[in-house]
Amino acid sequence: MGLQVIAASSFASGSGAMYLSVGGMLMFVLTFSLGAGPVPGLLMSEILPSNIRAKAISLCLTIHWVINFFVGLLFLRLLEQIGAQLLYTIFGSFCVMAVVFVKKNVLETKGKSLQEIQIAFLPQEDTSTNQ
Repeated sequence: MGLQVIAASSFASGSGAMYLSVGGMLMFVLTFSLGAGPVPGLLMSEILPSNIRAKAISLCLTIHWVINFFVGLLFLRLLEQIGAQLLYTIFGSFCVMAVVFVKKNVLETKGKSLQEIQIAFLPQEDTSTNQ
């Protein structure tokens, strides 16, 4: 998204801006498809309890795709109204916020059983105040 912002700014012009824009979009699609793209489906299947997993995943993925639909529906209108530089800055800001959120709140599940993951999500009791 940073390359998109630079391409839309006055720093780049002509064919340089075009290459930055196309390169930035290709890099975004590649990194998204290898990273954050498949995460909702993969993560939910690991953290949701088995008794509600199917319904919860279908609800969450429905919400995910409805939001994707509205982003696609509104993108051109926003591009015309606020401009490419501001729009890609907003998208890039959301990407940075997503990375910070994941680093702070998403539990690493690699090599853990479903039971270990579910135990990690249980509220921890504070034993220091009970003494």
